[in-house]
Amino acid sequence: MKNFRLSLVGLVLLFITNAAIANEPADYFVGDWKVEVKGTPNGDATMVMHLERKEGKLTGEMRTEGTDPAKLTQVDEKEGTITVYYNSMGYDINFSFTKVDENKIKGSLMEMFEATGERILK
Repeated sequence: MKNFRLSLVGLVLLFITNAAIANEPADYFVGDWKVEVKGTPNGDATMVMHLERKEGKLTGEMRTEGTDPAKLTQVDEKEGTITVYYNSMGYDINFSFTKVDENKIKGSLMEMFEATGERILK
């Protein structure tokens, strides 16, 4: 009877551990995002934000057609939100984004212009 109880407790712990591992969130922001910014002085803009995790930290670059990629200088991450910083044409730029659903984000450029993003599925 003692062995039965011990086996039962072990089995329950195994199920709990497996359930906890299965419920771990995916690394949501990692990947490529098509970002659109509305209403800038130069009109609407589209770019690709590339994010990857290296040594536990998010890093990446902003890619705009016709220019060299701009390496991210800083990435601030909180639950469901992200702020990325980079330099473009001598200006310090930042985007803030919040998760909308599995493949969409919304936010702003420099807290002045509306920005949206959609995950680029491969």
